[in-house]
Amino acid sequence: MSTAEIVLGGRLPLKEHGRTIFVALDDVEFLEAERNYVQVHAGNGQYRVREKLSTFAATLPGNDFVQIHRSVIVNRNRVQELRRAFSGKYTVTLASGKQVTLSRSHRRQLAALKGQQ
Repeated sequence: MSTAEIVLGGRLPLKEHGRTIFVALDDVEFLEAERNYVQVHAGNGQYRVREKLSTFAATLPGNDFVQIHRSVIVNRNRVQELRRAFSGKYTVTLASGKQVTLSRSHRRQLAALKGQQ
């Protein structure tokens, strides 16, 4: 079983350092690709998992999780603010205050972030 193959009962199983940690999907703020790893930002914790971001993208519920950059997936329920930059990109501020970028190539996801699917 791959790290992100199964999302059970609203929990995401993450294999890290020889153990499996179950993180509530509501706690997941965003996922960020770093080469062959994905950094899962959830609650006060961060989990580094050896997995591709595309695996998470295929597994996470599409009504709550939106890919906004080739290396970032956000939980749209945790988006606090969208700010348009002059270049056509958007700065997405999350509930924790962390900021990520919505790239121009993923601008079509803007409606999903606003809840206008």
